[in-house]
Amino acid sequence: MPANKKPRYERLIETTEALSEWHEAEPGLGEMLGFYRYLNLKLDADDYEEQQMASPIDFYDARETVGRRILVEMMSRHRRVDHREHWTMIGYLNELGFEVVHLDTGQGDVASRRVSIERKEDDLIPSLFDDRRLRQLSAMREEAEFSYLIVTKTYEDVKADLQQREVSSKILTSFIASLCAVGYPPIFIGDRHDASQIMHSIVSKIEDDHHRLYVPRPKGNKPSAYRDAMVEALPKVGVKTRRKLVAEFGSIAELCKASKEDLEAIEGIGKATAEQIFDCLH
Repeated sequence: MPANKKPRYERLIETTEALSEWHEAEPGLGEMLGFYRYLNLKLDADDYEEQQMASPIDFYDARETVGRRILVEMMSRHRRVDHREHWTMIGYLNELGFEVVHLDTGQGDVASRRVSIERKEDDLIPSLFDDRRLRQLSAMREEAEFSYLIVTKTYEDVKADLQQREVSSKILTSFIASLCAVGYPPIFIGDRHDASQIMHSIVSKIEDDHHRLYVPRPKGNKPSAYRDAMVEALPKVGVKTRRKLVAEFGSIAELCKASKEDLEAIEGIGKATAEQIFDCLH
């Protein structure tokens, strides 16, 4: 970080106007969490009283205000997992901040404001012979803007189960084709922990990010064009942020060397985004 550049949140406690403008700008959850942690460090510092006297902002009141906003934001997200889910899935998703609740038919096994996800495992094969399952999936589309089907088994394991039951694999092929036809191509993930992480990422991408369906392929063959496309593929990085990252680091190699603090020092990148970019690059 440049010697003359102040830490991101320090600027917010210099004047009441700066803090008011920050609140009015509707900061994201990641930025609010970062500021909350920063205020906690201030309150726990050995020289807390000295720092408090030098600031027009009451650190305790500021933390309480930000804490309430964080709670309201978390509650409004409605990230939920059905209480009838397998206990391991409930455990994984609970750790990721999902509420354990009762979800009605059509809401899936995992849900948020805009997303419904149905999970299948051993109950996938019974679905082959019961068209009510397809109707349930169709009902999900009425409940959420985005809906998905995740199978926590590999495709090979599902085929092996069918062979043990002496059922032709052609039935499975036909069933998957039917799922695709109604807009639910199944995602096969053989590990429940991995599945919970992907569910969390899907919800976060849709609820928190300005997601794009794809990163356009560069029209030319210049290395810089491919570099720009790769940078724009990073979480929450659009054209403006990409330009700032390229101006600061110059190349993908140098960007990979950047610390979380280096990334957070870039204007427009908060703590949560910096962590996501860092994780993608490492």
